[in-house]
Amino acid sequence: MASKFGLAGGIPERRVRPIWDAVDSRQYKAALKLCTGLLAKHPTSPYALALKALILEKMGKPDEALSVSLNAKELLYSDNIFHFDDLTLSTLQIVFQRLDRLDLATSCYEYACTKYPSNLELMMGLFNCYVREYSYVKQQQTALKMYKTVGEERFLLWAVCSIQLQVHFTSGGVKLLALAEALLKKHINSHSLHEPEALALYISILEQQEKYDAALEVLSGDLGSLLGREEDKLRLQGRLLAQASSYAAASEIYQKVLESCPDDWESFLHYIGCLLEHDVNFPKPCTGEHTCPSCSVDSALSNKASLNQELVESRLTSALSFVQRLQENNSSDCVRGPHLANIEIERQRCLNGNPNNIKLMEALVKYFHRFGHLSCSASDVEIYLHMLSGNEMSELLDEISGLFDASLVSVNTLGLTITLFKVQELLGTLFTKPNTELQGIAKRMVHTFYKNLSLSNELDPQESMYGEELLSMASSILVQLYWRTRNLGYLLEAILVLEFGLTVRKYVWQYKITLVHLYSYLGALPLAHKWYITLEVKNILLESVLHHILPQMLNSPFRQHAADLVKDYLKFMDDHLKESADLTCLAYRHRTYSKVIEFVQFKDRLQRSMQYLSVKSDSVMLHLKQKADSLDEVESILESVSHGTKLVELSNDDSMKCLTFNEDLEARPWWTPTSSVNFLSEPFDEGSTPSSYRAKMCKHKSNEKDGPKLKDAVRKSLVPRLVDLSMHGCKTFLSEGESNGASSNVTSAGEMKTLLEKYARSIGYSFDDALSIVLGMSSGKKAVKVTSVYFYSIFTHLFLHTTSIPEYRY
Repeated sequence: MASKFGLAGGIPERRVRPIWDAVDSRQYKAALKLCTGLLAKHPTSPYALALKALILEKMGKPDEALSVSLNAKELLYSDNIFHFDDLTLSTLQIVFQRLDRLDLATSCYEYACTKYPSNLELMMGLFNCYVREYSYVKQQQTALKMYKTVGEERFLLWAVCSIQLQVHFTSGGVKLLALAEALLKKHINSHSLHEPEALALYISILEQQEKYDAALEVLSGDLGSLLGREEDKLRLQGRLLAQASSYAAASEIYQKVLESCPDDWESFLHYIGCLLEHDVNFPKPCTGEHTCPSCSVDSALSNKASLNQELVESRLTSALSFVQRLQENNSSDCVRGPHLANIEIERQRCLNGNPNNIKLMEALVKYFHRFGHLSCSASDVEIYLHMLSGNEMSELLDEISGLFDASLVSVNTLGLTITLFKVQELLGTLFTKPNTELQGIAKRMVHTFYKNLSLSNELDPQESMYGEELLSMASSILVQLYWRTRNLGYLLEAILVLEFGLTVRKYVWQYKITLVHLYSYLGALPLAHKWYITLEVKNILLESVLHHILPQMLNSPFRQHAADLVKDYLKFMDDHLKESADLTCLAYRHRTYSKVIEFVQFKDRLQRSMQYLSVKSDSVMLHLKQKADSLDEVESILESVSHGTKLVELSNDDSMKCLTFNEDLEARPWWTPTSSVNFLSEPFDEGSTPSSYRAKMCKHKSNEKDGPKLKDAVRKSLVPRLVDLSMHGCKTFLSEGESNGASSNVTSAGEMKTLLEKYARSIGYSFDDALSIVLGMSSGKKAVKVTSVYFYSIFTHLFLHTTSIPEYRY
């Protein structure tokens, strides 16, 4: 704020600077004392009052801060103020924003703009207020007003961005794209465009209207020179041509991209897609849906099957010749793209009707010969490994084994050793080996790790050390041995191996996550929580990583640990949702218009997070459990969340369809692919195959959002309201008994029945079936182990005893 010093409300800078210095150094009491002195000399200064309000808010006195802010607002509205300065308004805006009263800040700026309609600084402040309120129509109107006032290009682009946001987030907004295009065309005809971001925005407007030819014309004209890097221009051109179904021209463009950027794998996939005239799925904003890594290549290409086999073979041969030229021109070991491209071309040949293509195997062998020492080499070719026959798998493993001498201690030898183990793991050969052989492999992995420790002596303690994957793979084998034998010693050895690794290098997050799950499975939740805390998960990682520990803690008696996890998560989410608009304002100010859309979409996705809804319900339930011995405090908690009604509203069918699933399931161990599935709790199936378990894991991951997680979120969102209705139902029932026939709350009984029906559906029953189970439980005829059914039983009994609906009342 120091940069804003000057005369504000007639107060000299030298009197204000000490106050801001005290605020910046967090000496709020000293700042308040100085501000009180300033107010004694300037009692009618809105700026001095705004400063005091800011200090009070930072001291944790929101009510006093709001009162002082409202006094400052009244002074601004009075006839005694002859000049509005942005410093006073921006200070008030900060206070109102922190108090979650953006409407008051907006009204101040609206009033100021009414009094001074040509003041650009005030209009920009008003625009930022609308950005923070996500009021896209008013953003557009204000930006156009600024553009008409001063004619600056940036204000027109602000208006166009506001139109794009309306298209993204409101119904019927598509019609506005024509308006945005017309505004830009008119400006280009009179002033042209002067920024790369402006050109990108114009092309995106045309692209959204599927005017690909017009976009290509713009790109090939004078405006195309705004894109500084030729490769970026070519990628954009290739995308537009492909979307216009000009596949031949698009493939030529992508060839040019690959000639200058041979390691651009995404461009290669688009190149192949255009050659084969597939529908190319270009990058879109992430939806949060889970896809298995083995489908990553296919997700970029969607077959149209429009070409005959001979033509496909001809074009693949042409592509192979091009790729081989790239390999010759790029001999560096850092460039893997052309060599992976060779494998992908042979894979496409297999898909084109040549299932016995031996060249796929040859391409894989060549790849491992050249890049097998790299830690990423096995994961690079995972999708291709699953296409090999049993004999080809054995041959490939023999080829990799022959590439190194295991007795040598070197980085390349260690890398090839790890690659061999990884390929065995990916192919599932370890899954079929006998127990004694698996034990030997696990020992060999640990021994190899220990033998090569000296290679990492010169590395920084926070760098990944050479061979750290070996201990993860060894622990995985030990867990598999436990699953087969039920010998607990294997699990303990897996834990010891990982903790040994963390003694050597304490920053390996993969070890810690595996330990969290191992200790959770053993029921040692304090130890699981301890290892999770050492991960130091912060900011957005809370959204994607919390699933490793929170479900276990919520089902445990360690309520304080669970409450701390919930509190940290909700604080991040609430703070981000409150402050994310500041990033959008920053993007507007720095003219990075693509980031404007990105930031707003990201905020929207987080706001619709399934985990966010679920954890909000968990937070209420944890507070209720902690205060269960005081009825007054329980009622106070329920009152603070509107008696659970808001959570119920968020769980309606329309809202649930829009929820996003943001958990990173790839970091989970293989035996627990989702938080609701643990293979170790199931018996080991001797007749199963590696491919069947791989398919099972992919199915669990892809179904997690629409399966257990969705039902869990629905169920949790109903509980606070059911608790509230149950409490008031009991009160009504007791008061009826005392007053001998007082009227009961029919509406509450009907609402409770509706919620119980919804709860029953979330646990897989109809209301009548669930009622039958509950009555069977109460009579001792049925036993149920599912916790959610027990909860349902409690609410149902309260409903049956207190309801005024005759057919259900006891």
